[in-house]
Amino acid sequence: MRALVVPGVTDMNKGDQALVWESVRVAQDTELFDSVYILSSGDTEEEEEKLCSQSKESGYILLDNILPHPRRGMHKETEGGRDDITTLLLMVFFSVIDFLHLNFLLLVCNSKIITNLFFTKKTTNFINEFRTIDVVFVKGGGFIHSYGGFSSPYLIWFFLFYIRLAKRMKKKVIILPNSYGPFKGFTVSNQIRSTLKGLNLISARESVSYNAINELLNSKAFLSPDLGFYLEAESIQKEKVIDLLNNHFPDKQKRIVGITVRPWRFPGSEDPVQSYSNYISSVVELIRHIESKGYYVALCNQSIGPNAHEDDRNAIKDVLTEVPSATWINENLTCRELKLLYSHFEFFVGTRFHSVIFSLTSKVPSIAIGYGGNKAKGIMSFFELENYTVSIDDVESKQLIKMFDSLEINKNSLQAQLGEKLEDVFKQRELLIENIKKSIVPA
Repeated sequence: MRALVVPGVTDMNKGDQALVWESVRVAQDTELFDSVYILSSGDTEEEEEKLCSQSKESGYILLDNILPHPRRGMHKETEGGRDDITTLLLMVFFSVIDFLHLNFLLLVCNSKIITNLFFTKKTTNFINEFRTIDVVFVKGGGFIHSYGGFSSPYLIWFFLFYIRLAKRMKKKVIILPNSYGPFKGFTVSNQIRSTLKGLNLISARESVSYNAINELLNSKAFLSPDLGFYLEAESIQKEKVIDLLNNHFPDKQKRIVGITVRPWRFPGSEDPVQSYSNYISSVVELIRHIESKGYYVALCNQSIGPNAHEDDRNAIKDVLTEVPSATWINENLTCRELKLLYSHFEFFVGTRFHSVIFSLTSKVPSIAIGYGGNKAKGIMSFFELENYTVSIDDVESKQLIKMFDSLEINKNSLQAQLGEKLEDVFKQRELLIENIKKSIVPA
C-alpha cells in the first residue's frame, strides 16, 4: 500500500517540520506501506526551495501541492505595515478562482477523462498519483480552528481541502493527533462537521481539543499525545551543535536558558499593537531577571517563515532592541538539530509550542506562553504543568518571573515528573499505531 501525508510540509517552521516527519514515521511503523509521501509547499521556485529543501535532503519523497496560497508568493518579509489595496484585491480574486476551480475538481476527480480535459498537467499528474494512494494521513498539528471574520469560510475550506479530496476519491483518512477549536465564523462548524464525518480515525492531542471535537461531531475521537514528543534528536550532528554552543558561549561553566518568541497579531484584542508591545516587554523583563541570576540567554529560531507573521526573527529583533545582552543563535537548523540544541539548556521559555515540546522531552523544565487555540493549555495539563503556562493575551513580566523562580526551586522534582510522564507518552505511541492499523485493516 501507499500513503500520503497532508497538508504540505513547511521546513521553515521546525514544529511543522517535526510533525510531518513524525507523521511519516508513524505511518512507516505500522508496517503496512511500501511508500509514504509528503506534499510540497510554496508557490514559487524560491519558496519551494526554502520550504522543502531540508525534507528533500533528509530523503522524504514529495508530491506537488495543487492548492496554492492566495498570496501566490507575495508574502511580506517584515511584519510592519498593512497590505495595500491591490494585494488585498488580488488575494480575494485568487481565493475565488481557487475555490471555484478546485471545487470543480472535487466534483470530477474520479473521472480521468474530465480531469485530463479541464486541468493543467501539474494537477492531472497529482490526481493520477493520488489515485494510487490507499491512505491519507492528516499530519499531527493544530490547524483545524478559526477565530471568525469575513475570511473564515474560505480559510477552513482551504485547511480541509485535501480531506475532502480523499473522501471524494474514497481513500481511507487518518487524522493524527491534532488540536481542535475554536470554531468561530460563518459555516466553520458545519464545514468541519460534514468533512470529518465518517473518517477512519480522528485523534486529538490533548483533552481540551478532545472534548471540543467530540462535542462538535457527537462522536468519540482517540486521545493521543502530540507527535512532536516522539521526535528524536539528531545525534549525528552532536559535534555541530556543541561547536555552535561553544562559539556563542565560550564560558565552559555556562548555564543557558533558551527562549523562543514569535510575532503575534492578537486577534480579538482592542489594541493589537499595544498587546504585542506588552508581550515583548514582558519577555524583555524576564530576560533581565534571568541574566541577573547569572544565566546566559539564548534566543532561538523555531520558525523563520514563510511569511513575516511566522518568522520569529522579527520578534527576536524587537526583543534585542531592548535587551542586546541576550545571545541570538541565528541558524536555520532542522527540527532534530534544534531538539539536540535545546537539550543543553538549563531551562526553557517558549512561545513556539513545539520548542517547549522539544525541551520537555529532553527533560528541560519549561514555561509555555500559549497562543492560537487550545494546544498549550491542553498539552501542559497532560504534564501537570498548568502552573507554568500563560496565555499570550494575558502575559505579564511579574508572572513570568515568578514562574521562572519556581522552575529553579523545583528543577529536580520537575525533571523526575517529566521522566515519569514521558514513559507513558511512549506507550501511547504504540497504542496509536495499533489503532491506526485496526482502522485501516479491520480484524
